[in-house]
Amino acid sequence: MSTTVDIRARRDLALVTLEQEARADVRAEAADTLCELAFDAPPELRPEFEPAVVRMLADQQDEVRCAGLALASEVVAPAEAKDILIRHLTDKVARVRVEAAGRLADLALPESRGALAAALQDTALTVRFEAARGMVALKHTAGLEVLLEALDDVDLRFRAASALAQLGNKDAIPPLKRAFSGWFVPAFDKTQLAGALASLGDPDGVAHLFKRAGKKWTMDRPMAVELLGAVKAPGALQRLLEISRDADDPARGTAARALGRLGDPAAEPALDELLASAASDDLKLDAAEGLLLLGTPSARVRVTALRLADPDAAEELVGLIADYGSAP
Repeated sequence: MSTTVDIRARRDLALVTLEQEARADVRAEAADTLCELAFDAPPELRPEFEPAVVRMLADQQDEVRCAGLALASEVVAPAEAKDILIRHLTDKVARVRVEAAGRLADLALPESRGALAAALQDTALTVRFEAARGMVALKHTAGLEVLLEALDDVDLRFRAASALAQLGNKDAIPPLKRAFSGWFVPAFDKTQLAGALASLGDPDGVAHLFKRAGKKWTMDRPMAVELLGAVKAPGALQRLLEISRDADDPARGTAARALGRLGDPAAEPALDELLASAASDDLKLDAAEGLLLLGTPSARVRVTALRLADPDAAEELVGLIADYGSAP
């Protein structure tokens, strides 16, 4: 059976399940299956899922409607998807409004700004938070207060810190510091908060990232290493080079990617060395991504010439090259 025939058969089975099954958990699983099939389908097949969007959005079950919104954001043209998502910002169920606001935020369409601004007034913090994320994507500060409020929510704090870093407004530094200094803040949240602070130029955030990057066996160490590059921390080049050259360091690959995010051309020779070494294909993929992140023409030439023994790794390399587009 061809891939196309298999996708269509499984799609039809999931739709029949939605029509005939009464159990909520089975119906929710069928809705998720429709989304997974559409996301994995080749582009030319995705429009065939549009009738499923209409069916799912009319469903009485919240999970199915949420899945329908997710499906719409993937298979419907962005302008039409925007209209669908905006209509569901007024759904009576908060979780559906959250899905609509989150998907609308991810579209990052300037013409969605008015709807996102209205959603900033929603009664549910989770909806306001997704709308605030959307405003950040549009480079607008209207959602700043909502993001600061979300720092006090244990379920939203991690993502709020990321959004505040993206927004780049230094007014967020004092609230971020308060959250960072709070009691019983999980290690991953603390490192994420430190990354946000570091991105805004706060030295305490930078210091924390260096500290965690030095704790070799902590769970959040790879995250700290990656953030050193992402926030372009002063002095990060040498530390990342040391990690990338240590054959016994489990964070070598993370450091290679971080060197690319750091954006310092001085990292290119070290990444070239990894490509030419006897390192594993996985590590070479990390070095390749680091070079692609650097974005220099010479880096891209080296990555394009790379040959990997493992077929899955070779396929992933092709995807990486496509994802990062052509050199400037």
